[in-house]
Amino acid sequence: MFRVRNKNIYLNRGDAITLQLVNNEGKFEAGDKIKFYVCANGDYTNVLFEKEFTVAETSNFAEIKLTSAETRIGKPFKDGSVTYWYEIELNGDTTLIGYDDEGAKKFVLYPEATTE
Repeated sequence: MFRVRNKNIYLNRGDAITLQLVNNEGKFEAGDKIKFYVCANGDYTNVLFEKEFTVAETSNFAEIKLTSAETRIGKPFKDGSVTYWYEIELNGDTTLIGYDDEGAKKFVLYPEATTE
């Protein structure tokens, strides 16, 4: 299960996902750096995961791909959900998605099946 609603991301822990970014301010240029951060809930100073992507060609769109291993943030859990905050940054100086007038953007993980 994977969905994005109101810029909040919902998925099962361990799912590989691809997020498509739209640049409403113009185009992503080849060589642009996009950084994706996942932080502790309520604390943007506590970065738990980060990944940088380089834009391959000029476009209105860019992709953020996370592997199954990369979405296994935190310890396994049996039920409910765990909420983190996230931010997406362009070239180290522009926040594309993050805390705004509507609050933090959430990265919500649901449990995954496991035999352990």
